This record gives sequence, C-alpha cells and structure tokens, in this order.
Amino acid sequence: MTQLTVNSTITPVNLVQNYLVGPGVAVSNVTFNGMPGTNADPQIGFFNGVNTNLAIDSGLVMSSGLVIDAVGPNNSGGIGTDFFNASADPDLNAISSVSINDAAILEFDLVPAGDTIKFSYSFASEEYMEYVGGGINDAFGIFLSGTGIAGPYSNGAVNIALLPGSTTPISIDNVNAFTNAAYYIDNGDGFTAPYSGSNT
Repeated sequence: MTQLTVNSTITPVNLVQNYLVGPGVAVSNVTFNGMPGTNADPQIGFFNGVNTNLAIDSGLVMSSGLVIDAVGPNNSGGIGTDFFNASADPDLNAISSVSINDAAILEFDLVPAGDTIKFSYSFASEEYMEYVGGGINDAFGIFLSGTGIAGPYSNGAVNIALLPGSTTPISIDNVNAFTNAAYYIDNGDGFTAPYSGSNT
C-alpha cells in the first residue's frame, strides 16, 4: 500500500473536464463555491489513490477544509482548517440537519452520450467518531436536476448520494460505527495505532 497524493493547484474546470467525467460526457458551466486551487487554501483538487485502501484509483477531492489534509497518516485528533464561511445552500442544510459551514460546492451542466451516468465516491470526515450525534454533522450530496427529474431540492433536483436501497443521505450521523456500520471504515481517532502511523 502507498500513500494518497493530492494536487491542489488544478482549476475546477480542469478537474471536472479531465478527472471527474469520462468519455462520452460533455460538460459546461463549471462553477465552484469554495476555495479553488488558485487560492493558497484550496478546498478542491486531484487525488491519486492507486494502491491505497480508498478503492478509487484517482479523481476529484473536495473538502470543507484543506484537501491536502486528506493525506495520511491520521495522527491528529483534530486536523483541519476553518474558513468560517457559512453556507446558504438549502440542499446541503436539508440533508445535514444542522447548519453548514465551509461548504465545497461544485456545479456543472452535463450531457451524456448515453442514457446512464454513474458516480463513484468515498465520503470521509475528520469529525469521526468524536462528533457523531454531537451537533456537528458533515454531509455529502450529489444533486441531479434536469428534464424528467422532479425531486424535492433546488431546481427539482434529486440527491443520488444515498445509502443503497434507501432515501438516507450521506453524513457522519447517518454512517458511522453505530449507524449503518456496514458502510463505515474506521480509520482511527488520530491517536491510535496502526492508523496514527500508517500512510495508507
């Protein structure tokens, strides 16, 4: 196993066009609400996860803090960066159940050549396990809107980032060692071996 690597200098447009979508998908109108790779403290970047325990070889990484903090080892109980930016995004607030701060919001239009799209993702949080059920609820959503879609979110969107076979959104309160534990991978608390000394 090897260590995750992160490149936080790539623009959001480049990230979407070259690392998020595959062949047969046309993208336009890429916008990022957060600190992009052109800033000193970026919340979006490219990751290489080949030979790590992530199960995704490479792609786009977003964070409520610095994306570079995703690189191990997990040897701190509270690594992170606060930008103190409150998010007015009603969809993220709806799936989190608490007020959202320091959101990283990537939006774009896409037109697939076929009739199916697929996203692979992994959700992680520095709030595990200390803040589960404690009033801090990191959350993740993929909101899809367009012709023929009639959901409860902005522009009639649906959230497709859900626990399999359910309507349960992805957050630390919904996926952890006690709730939906089958989808939770324990990467330690920042102090405990082997995680605190492992780069994977």
